[in-house]
Amino acid sequence: MTAATADLDLVSATLGTARAAIETGDLVEMSGLDLAVAELCAAALQLPPRHHGRAARKLARLAQDLSALAEALTSQRDALEHMAEAEARQRAADAYAPDAAQS
Repeated sequence: MTAATADLDLVSATLGTARAAIETGDLVEMSGLDLAVAELCAAALQLPPRHHGRAARKLARLAQDLSALAEALTSQRDALEHMAEAEARQRAADAYAPDAAQS
């Protein structure tokens, strides 16, 4: 196993962990992910031809992991937006509700 394929495995595992955390409602910091993926792709291009097939399979898996992470992030964003809208509606309703103390 080359360092590049080991790194691909590590990033895929990290993406899986991040996706699981997001699905349980946690917020995750993903800064630097784009750079790590770009570096992995560049490293894969430098591999000897005998490693191209394995690297291609791992890159395909990485693409699937990235897609799954994007879906989880989209779902999380939608849920957070829905909660924020509900909270804003409740605050507005509370602001215009008759004050029980004035009765």
